[in-house]
Amino acid sequence: GITSGKYDFSASPASMTEERRQSMLYSDSFYSAGMGLAVRASDISSDISGGAVEERPFSYYADNKKIGVITGGLYEVMIRERYPNADLYQYNNQADLGAALDAGLIDCFTVPRSTAEDFKKQYDGFTYLNEVFTQIPYGFAFEKSADKEYLRDQMNEFLKKLQNDGIYNEIVSVWFGDDEDKKVVDDSGLSGENGSLKMVTTATMQPFSYIKEGKNVGLEIDLVTRFCREYGYSLSIDSAEFASLIPGITSGMYNIAAGNIMITAERAESVNFSDVYYTADAVAVVKNEAQANTSGGISKDTPLSYFADKKIGILTGSAYEPVAEELFPNAEYVYFDVASDLALATVSGKIDGYLMSVDQAETMKAENPQLFFLNDDAGQTPYAFAFPKTDKGAALRDEINEFLEKIRADGTMDKLLEKWVNGDLEQSVDMTGFTGEKGVLKIASDGTTPPWEYTYNGKLTGYEIELVCMFCRENGYTPSFDTMTFAAVIPAISSEKYDMAAANISVTKERAESVYFSDKESGSKVVFVTADISAQTGSDENNTDFLESIAESFEKNFIREDRWKMILDGIGTTCLITVMSTLFGTILAFLICMFRRTGSRLANAISNIYVKLLQGTPMVVLLMILYYVIFGKSGLDAVWVAVIGFSLNVGAYVSEIMRSGIESIDGGQREAALALGYSETQAFFRFIFPQAAVRFLPVYKQEIVSLLKSTSIVGYIAIQDLTKMSDIIRSRTYEAFFPLIATAIIYFI
Repeated sequence: GITSGKYDFSASPASMTEERRQSMLYSDSFYSAGMGLAVRASDISSDISGGAVEERPFSYYADNKKIGVITGGLYEVMIRERYPNADLYQYNNQADLGAALDAGLIDCFTVPRSTAEDFKKQYDGFTYLNEVFTQIPYGFAFEKSADKEYLRDQMNEFLKKLQNDGIYNEIVSVWFGDDEDKKVVDDSGLSGENGSLKMVTTATMQPFSYIKEGKNVGLEIDLVTRFCREYGYSLSIDSAEFASLIPGITSGMYNIAAGNIMITAERAESVNFSDVYYTADAVAVVKNEAQANTSGGISKDTPLSYFADKKIGILTGSAYEPVAEELFPNAEYVYFDVASDLALATVSGKIDGYLMSVDQAETMKAENPQLFFLNDDAGQTPYAFAFPKTDKGAALRDEINEFLEKIRADGTMDKLLEKWVNGDLEQSVDMTGFTGEKGVLKIASDGTTPPWEYTYNGKLTGYEIELVCMFCRENGYTPSFDTMTFAAVIPAISSEKYDMAAANISVTKERAESVYFSDKESGSKVVFVTADISAQTGSDENNTDFLESIAESFEKNFIREDRWKMILDGIGTTCLITVMSTLFGTILAFLICMFRRTGSRLANAISNIYVKLLQGTPMVVLLMILYYVIFGKSGLDAVWVAVIGFSLNVGAYVSEIMRSGIESIDGGQREAALALGYSETQAFFRFIFPQAAVRFLPVYKQEIVSLLKSTSIVGYIAIQDLTKMSDIIRSRTYEAFFPLIATAIIYFI
């Protein structure tokens, strides 16, 4: 704006650099701002002046540390200018930055503060430095041509209107807020009366642009959609890697680009920028480390944070699992089906501890003197009976609730709790006096969690068992108890195999989606149980239930928000490109092979040049040349651009495969065919080519396999294939392992 003479001066926090001084004049500095860097908190130690990780200066990570940056972003340039000794690692999107930091491949990375806050929510072990690295002005990019300036001007007019009306602040508060239900882009009312706009974005930049429930949403998408509705445009959106955004605009392929594009003088030479629609503080994301604060072993006063990265035991299917995940995000989880095994595993050193109700923990301590639990509070948990989500289940729940209210009011419940929680475990439950006029109640129980329900003298007993028996006696039922592993209890109820469950079940929102819960029949403080085994030698055997973690990851990455549909769409796109490229590429290869067989020097020269060019050009470069240069303004769909690119590539390689196979056939075959009166064409197709095909088909098959795997790069030209869908899912779930492994398995299949 300044260099073009359009404005007299600029007052929009512009850092003074030598490069910018070549283009404009600067006043004296009116403000000096600090820069912040996000780093991995696990690398933060207390020897830095005894302060918190967040108070570290950016320079701590700038020298001899590994800093992650996004390819094509301006952070790389800034860091190199200020800290030339920094070791920079480039990644394609923010999801990969998070995965790299979590895996310890880098020490930190720099993102907007709002994005850093989102990383903190997704990764419990992440934090960011208070020091601001720089301020980043974001703008929408438009084609730099006189006949397209009106689009930029319309956008500027629209942004000013939103800001003047106060609507802009409301939109920002939605996308940077915590209410996920409000984070929806209304794409209705796009009339298209004034034409259609093609937008390109990087859909891995939450909360600016990302995929939610299969749709591209975010602050930038919301603003552009509202703009199109206001000015009578229809809108189509493609997703591409960040490095492809500016080329997409300069080639004329797209009308508008967004994706956390920082406005710079250098970029402004290639594209027209809108006014700033968001200014972000760039900070450095790092990992926090757990501080043990103990000396000479663990004790009751050891904080929970000491166990943040230890081996934590989990009772399979219990409500302690989400509590453990929140308290110990970096821990290794080991699953057990029986509660008593948790105690045995802790004492033997196979795990470092586990979460349990204080009442049950006290019981386990009595049996295992080595155990103790921490004073640090791990929360509270309510227990209730569970029922199937049916009319019968609801009626039975109401009966139970009425009974619980009655015994709570007359003091019977308190007496029972005193009897079982503070009393002797060597007690039985009266199983007589059932009239059964209302029928038999089938009850599912775990039977392994004293004092709630356990076995004594071969019979089921405990607090919950006595409650159920008292209820059945008073309301005319006969109870029938079955015991099973805890993980099977909820499925047994939700499948209506049982009428109710009495298994020390913690009430959670997620479980309430599958079963009805009674009113709380008891509750307990949750504690962390451990043992000081410093003088013992334990086994290092790893009992982690790998399949359990895979199932959980599968649900998060594929079932939640119907993300499996995205994978299916990606598979369809990958298969379409592969099949069509194989078909057209094989035809092209055969024609080239025939062209060379004419014997013409010109034909051989042209064919050789074609083959060498295609074999010597990286496929990703060829795709970008085709997409942004050759077909830049043609409007040809990116999928068909990819088909053309891969067909050309297949044609070059397969023509050589065919030629080698044909030349391997002895010349006597042709001469014999001609001697028998066949023409050249007949000799080739009836005798030469069939024999050659037998020889080159195995190599041809491997070429097609390579083609399938090579399609994984099409995300560079805004195609959402299998690999790209995996990237998008990872940007939402911030998990790297399962989406990548699943993608590899699908390719293998």
